[in-house]
Amino acid sequence: MSKLKFLTGILLFCVLTNLVAQDLSKEIPIDPSISIGKLDNGLTYYIKHNPKTENKAELRLVIDAGSVLETEKQQGLAHFLEHMAFNGTRNFKKNELIDYLENLGVLFGADLNAHTSFDETVYKLTLPTDDDEVYDKGIEILRDWSDGMTLAEKDIDEERGVIAEELRSGLIGSRRLFNSYVPLITNNARHAKRLPIGKLDVILNADYEELRKFYRDWYRPDLMALMVVGDIDVEETKQKILQNFGDLKNPPNPKQRTHYGIPDNEELKAGIFTDPEVSSLKFFAYYKKQKNNTETLGDYRTALINRLYTGLLNLRLEEAREEGVAPVIEIKGGIGDFLADKDSYFVSATLKEDHIKEGIIATLKESERAKRYGFKQSELDRYKKQLLNSANLIRKEEGKINSRTYVEDYIEHFIEHKPIPGSEFTYEFYKTQLPTITLEEINAVSEEWIGDENISLVLAGPEKEDLELPKEETLVHWFESIKYLKLEAYEDDLKVDELMSWTPKPGKVKSSSYNKEINVTEWKLSNGVTVVLKPTKLQNDVINLSGVRPGGSSLAPDKDYISARFAGDIINQSGLNNISESGLRKLNMGKTASVKSYINFYEELISGESSTRDFETMLKMTHLSFTSPNKDEAAFSVFKDRRVSAYKNNELNPYSYFRKKIAVKMTDNHLRATPVESKQVKEELDLDKAYDFYKKRFASAKGFTFFIVGNFELDSIKPYVETYLASLPSGNIKQKSKDIKLRYTQGNNETFYKGQEDKAEVHLRYTGKFDFSIRKKDLLSALSHVIRLRLYEELRENRGGVYGVRVASYASEIPYNWYRHSIDFTTSPDDVEELIKAVHSELDKIRKEGVTEADLHKVKEALRLRGKEGLDYNSYWSMKLKEVYRYDLDPSSIPDFNCFADELNSNELQELAKEYLTEANYSQFVLLPENIAK
Repeated sequence: MSKLKFLTGILLFCVLTNLVAQDLSKEIPIDPSISIGKLDNGLTYYIKHNPKTENKAELRLVIDAGSVLETEKQQGLAHFLEHMAFNGTRNFKKNELIDYLENLGVLFGADLNAHTSFDETVYKLTLPTDDDEVYDKGIEILRDWSDGMTLAEKDIDEERGVIAEELRSGLIGSRRLFNSYVPLITNNARHAKRLPIGKLDVILNADYEELRKFYRDWYRPDLMALMVVGDIDVEETKQKILQNFGDLKNPPNPKQRTHYGIPDNEELKAGIFTDPEVSSLKFFAYYKKQKNNTETLGDYRTALINRLYTGLLNLRLEEAREEGVAPVIEIKGGIGDFLADKDSYFVSATLKEDHIKEGIIATLKESERAKRYGFKQSELDRYKKQLLNSANLIRKEEGKINSRTYVEDYIEHFIEHKPIPGSEFTYEFYKTQLPTITLEEINAVSEEWIGDENISLVLAGPEKEDLELPKEETLVHWFESIKYLKLEAYEDDLKVDELMSWTPKPGKVKSSSYNKEINVTEWKLSNGVTVVLKPTKLQNDVINLSGVRPGGSSLAPDKDYISARFAGDIINQSGLNNISESGLRKLNMGKTASVKSYINFYEELISGESSTRDFETMLKMTHLSFTSPNKDEAAFSVFKDRRVSAYKNNELNPYSYFRKKIAVKMTDNHLRATPVESKQVKEELDLDKAYDFYKKRFASAKGFTFFIVGNFELDSIKPYVETYLASLPSGNIKQKSKDIKLRYTQGNNETFYKGQEDKAEVHLRYTGKFDFSIRKKDLLSALSHVIRLRLYEELRENRGGVYGVRVASYASEIPYNWYRHSIDFTTSPDDVEELIKAVHSELDKIRKEGVTEADLHKVKEALRLRGKEGLDYNSYWSMKLKEVYRYDLDPSSIPDFNCFADELNSNELQELAKEYLTEANYSQFVLLPENIAK
């Protein structure tokens, strides 16, 4: 054990053993595994060794400045600067930075990115650490971003178009609607006039000096933090930061960093907001309150009380929705961050258009019921167990948690001063304090938060002729009438205390085989079920379960398709063994165990997760999913009503409209491949048909293969597998999917007109028969990666015509050997033809000249990096084992992630492009705004 680890352990022990005796006025400690410090120039650093991903680290440069600090002439320039970080710095000319990192396997977007919000700008870099030169270069990149952006006029001008396209891509109904009610809920705060994306006129015409001025004013060490978390040496990293950032200087007369707040509103504010392109109707009620920083142990206890209240309220709200008491599509509430210096208590709901008043009243009633009568001791006791179990799970996973989780916590600590005491302290604090929190304290929370000031009400939804929305005064009247309504106290009616009152007669493991190379065991059970087991230490207390068998909704006749499609979802929301969904939730409080069943086109599936302790509970739920699914009229009615309402306005959204038009054309209007409509659900979804189809497919487990991956011992879980999986019914059942004759068409060239914004959506498709093999499927994916690189450079960097390009591929042998390749982007209507030609020009180069060595190297490195990372995750092993069993592959090849990358060559990709990216297999779809059609 290193000296640092030993001292850290001693410090943590002292903190924990004195926790009970501590005065709650003491400050919340900081996780001793984090090295936090401040350089003489004011720059703060956070460093943590995290062994989860070997030879990899997360690096962040955080600026305590965002769009709220912009002047009138700078609106959008905080975000503009974020873009310029990738367009020329002291040590990297324009595009050299991205090129350098992509040659290491780093993916732009996934591993290299940034974001800007009202009060922060964050630069993100995920980097290999097994090469000192590369790691040093990563620290150098952070330094370049902090004070070394070149901000050349030519580079600024070339980026204007890219940012304009980003703004254009965000011109959607939901964004417009949000922007319209921000002034109301913030009481016309500065934030409402400083949305991070900014103004188009400023983006296109801002003076170069305004951008440089924002950079000089706010990118300074006293407003910066560096975060490095991963497989690194802490002391060595600290020295690198000192060497690279120690000489970073603050300006002679730094501007004051003003923290703009949200003004109070004594009188209730209410507004009705509509947009012709949104599909859902939402209600929000906010009770805002001055934010209090969580600094002392007493504050931390108060935060825990608020968390308990929020959890209890949401359980009530969700139960009201599930049981139809609240006729809404979605519902939630609680206490949390609002914006800037305000927190809020809120309730919100997605409403049904034919139950607007009823939905709003029901949402407010549950909030009022909790305020008036409080919660029950039985509810609180259960939820305390849930919170303690969650804290314990996180504690146990220390060292197995992705580094990105930690850096997000540290960003919140730096920007919002949120506590970071560490998982061990949090668990011990919860364990000590939860028993002391009384029901009276919980029930007093509402009096503190639900008052008569700082209230904002919003009703926001579609603008259409057949929808009559209430007036603002009516909305206010409904809200104010709640306090006078006659309400009854909530009844906590959990009628059972165990999931299963019987133990199934166990089956047997008939045969066992072991693959020593990858430590995988296969059990053949006496009922025809196969279980594939991979014990790992990749997580300390998590076990993943997945089960699959061919079949799916393909086996249902067309007349029953809608019912078969939703059968799994209906059962999941109906509960098991005569216990409702909310009953199961209550029964499993304090446990880590969940199971869901699914039916897709061509398969039946089971998905579950548990802790090691609750593995038996997960298998019990799996057993009941086969043998005792509920048939619940009330749950079905709520499910159907929600779906009818949810699909009702889909075609108001231009993008949803466009996707449907493409599906209709590409599949020749195939019933099972076009988006489901509200009318279909209303007329065709039938409980008897859905339940019967589910029962028919899950009446037998024969042919199912289950994959169990996680921290377990074979001998420990074998009795549970024999009791709950080997005992499943095993009658004869069809174990093959049916060809539903879904075939994709070629040769389409369609333009559609929908939407009010000046933007175009372009979707290009290549589809057809495919000489299927796993290698060829992987080649198609690699080709997509190459095309993404080429189109990013040509369409975005060279032409400034797009913000991003989405390139994807898919290939399958079911129901026949086929493939699909797509290229999608958003652009100006004026640039559609030119950019489509540019796409074809790049594809022609690949077909005629092959893939450049530079691009091939980038793709190979990305494949190697992703393959290496994948082996650190249970989900990757589960996915790969499924692939092995589906295609009868050698399981020992799973760890050999370099093999495909090593063999990848330009000729193969060129031949693939020549064979499948052809004019004969091509379709083109364009969506233009309605005014162009006129």
